[in-house]
Amino acid sequence: MRNAEGFDVLGSFYFEQQYYDMAQAFYEKAVELQPDNEEARHNLAICYARQFEVGKAVEVLKKSDLGDFWNMYFLNKCKLLDGQLDGVAEAVAGLRAVIDTYPNEEEIEIPRMKIVELEETLQRYNTVAEAQTHIRDWQYIQYGGVMLDFFEREDSDDYVAGGRYVASWGSNESIKAAAEKLARLADRLSVSFRDIAALPDRDSEIIGRLLARQLGIGFGTYSPESEHEGSLIVAADSSLLMEYQELVTIRNGQIVFSLNHSWLDAAAVTPDIIGFMTQTYVFPWNGGGFKLTDPEQGTLEETQPDSRQPEEIAADIFNAESEEPEADPHLEFYASRRDYLKGIGSEAGSSRYVFMIESPVPGSYFV
Repeated sequence: MRNAEGFDVLGSFYFEQQYYDMAQAFYEKAVELQPDNEEARHNLAICYARQFEVGKAVEVLKKSDLGDFWNMYFLNKCKLLDGQLDGVAEAVAGLRAVIDTYPNEEEIEIPRMKIVELEETLQRYNTVAEAQTHIRDWQYIQYGGVMLDFFEREDSDDYVAGGRYVASWGSNESIKAAAEKLARLADRLSVSFRDIAALPDRDSEIIGRLLARQLGIGFGTYSPESEHEGSLIVAADSSLLMEYQELVTIRNGQIVFSLNHSWLDAAAVTPDIIGFMTQTYVFPWNGGGFKLTDPEQGTLEETQPDSRQPEEIAADIFNAESEEPEADPHLEFYASRRDYLKGIGSEAGSSRYVFMIESPVPGSYFV
């Protein structure tokens, strides 16, 4: 029980499995027994941040070796997420001054990108007078991204995952509502798309064909070899973007949209516009969800997979009765910050960043 190495090894095992609560317990003991274990301390801070306890991460990192780039970077990222802006701008400028002394070599590329990421996050933070612990504010602050749909309950201060969903079984009506919101957003922001370029999988094709109908533009399939100038790149789920690293760079007037985005999994490319965030999502045409067959008795029936062609399914969704209310209270939030929206604004930078689950927004989730 006094063996720091044993606790460190167990912490690393659970950390690699993304069981951050388990890893945290072992790293805490490892750091207690061996305070100079910088790697264990850094990983402990990550565990806190990925469980939405960024304040605890800050306190751990303050005791770290701040001569180390990654400790200094992560400390200031977590301070920013926790609203502790004292000294952050100066620290980021210091990191920038150091990194600029290095030549543009491959090994310095990621640290350089991380500094730009911090600079842009700080810039967006300063456009929000009082950031709420709600995913609308923080998806914008962290990534310059738009979210179209939120889980909100008027009778509760707990947004259940801060506006994100936990488990969601999709319906034609809710997907139609997301398509309408996207059209309304594009109109409000004066954004136009030349065509749709959907990723080459069935789910993305269905969503892409729906959006082509909703926006009144042509439909095509995305190919990394094609220019797709001015296209709306469509993914049913952001995990599908993993294979398309070229989308990290914003180019050719493209905007990346994903209907669903998991808020408990990292993603190689953070979409510019997200339909909604869930922990678990089931597309209605894939079956496995439930529909109410007898409201009085509360009888449920499991939905079966829909084997029709994507165009037929998209047409049905397009013709579905929308759940979208006429007024969208969130639209003006994005309209007033248009210049800083990724893929859209002139101040947004040229890169889309990796989505990480560190966030100041608390959430209830299944484990």
